[in-house]
Amino acid sequence: MPVAPPVAVRDRAVACTPNLPLKSLLSMSISRPFLWPAVAVFAGFSLLGGCGPQETGSVKPPGILITAEPVMSAPVETVEASVGQVESLVEPVVAAEVAGRVLTVEVEVGDTVRKGQPLVVLDSEDYRLRRGAARAEIGRLEALIGQQERLVARYETLAKSDFFAKNALDDAQAQLKALRSQLAAARTQLSEAERNLARGRVLAPVDAGVAARMVNEGDYVGVGTPLLRLSTDQLLRVTLPYPEALADVLRSGLPVRLRSPAVPDTVVEGTVTEIRPTVGMANRALLVLVDLPNPGGWKPGASVDGEVILDRRDQALLVPETAVVMRPAGPTVYLVEDDRARAVVVQTGVYQDGQVEILAGLEAGALVAVDGAGFLSDGAAVRVLDGGA
Repeated sequence: MPVAPPVAVRDRAVACTPNLPLKSLLSMSISRPFLWPAVAVFAGFSLLGGCGPQETGSVKPPGILITAEPVMSAPVETVEASVGQVESLVEPVVAAEVAGRVLTVEVEVGDTVRKGQPLVVLDSEDYRLRRGAARAEIGRLEALIGQQERLVARYETLAKSDFFAKNALDDAQAQLKALRSQLAAARTQLSEAERNLARGRVLAPVDAGVAARMVNEGDYVGVGTPLLRLSTDQLLRVTLPYPEALADVLRSGLPVRLRSPAVPDTVVEGTVTEIRPTVGMANRALLVLVDLPNPGGWKPGASVDGEVILDRRDQALLVPETAVVMRPAGPTVYLVEDDRARAVVVQTGVYQDGQVEILAGLEAGALVAVDGAGFLSDGAAVRVLDGGA
């Protein structure tokens, strides 16, 4: 009986190996001719399933998917931030200028007062009596002076004759001079009594708010006793504490940016007015003072965020923070060149709004890997995401 021809696959190089079940089926077909059709079909499927094309070349591995951005040039500031407090630059303590008992307190804490408004009224009856006595003394002396002036005039007429002693005229003139001096002293006492009488009504020295009250009605106060403490928000002082380690870089005249939680959208610019020469014993802090007019809405005692600008560079090189990765050699940035990553060790500066200043190692305009930079190595194949460059 003839043997079935082998199956051939056109236009394909195949590497076929003998199939053990097929051999068994062929040996069985020798004695059973009716199995030849099944043998042919089985052989065809075996060749198609067991034989395949041989690979003649290797597939190029895909690059690491990244985003990339150019190195930017922009202004950079070196700043030191702090949280300070707003104080009133004008905060007078109103004290008693004369002694006396407190009759009334015209204001309460929190009240707003105008300049010249009465604050406290003291008992001034003693000064009223002294004013009356001074006025009476002035009247008496003026009468005596008038009489003495007439006497001196008569003596001067008599002195022209030889029958009048000249020393009597000299005595009368001396007494007139003394009375005039006494009159001047009496008038001074009257002015003092009137001034003290006016001081019995304590008036506000400036437009301000009442911050504290130290006396009550009925209290007896002496000269210099504090009565009230006023606070004005027209002129303010911002106090910013800084570590003593910054003493060498902080100085008067440096620009400052201030923000108040009361008006968060408003940035107020000023300059350092003064730096306290001593370090605080409690917090070991150096106090930076900034004096400025109230920009509106700021209150004494409130907190404030401050930034002292120590330095400014107008043409600094910046890359996103995610572009800088740490490697054993140091901070590293990967340049993207011809679909390859090239590692460059850089020197970093300040961090500002998600950007890092590059002090050395890069040039403006160079393309650097951003997202995915942490998975790169020097020479790695990369694929830049569309829109990432």
